[in-house]
Amino acid sequence: MESSKWKPTEEEREVMEAVWMQVKGACEKLKEETNAKDEHIKKMLQEMADRYYS
Repeated sequence: MESSKWKPTEEEREVMEAVWMQVKGACEKLKEETNAKDEHIKKMLQEMADRYYS
């Protein structure tokens, strides 16, 4: 079975960009308020993606 590649619409791209900006801001705040480093945040985001989208 061949899966088709998803191509977001312009509206979907705008939504993803808005969400990414919120996530990025939250990650920066986490780094400022804790001793979390980029590798910790990367691992946390990967764990969340795996949990909710696998």
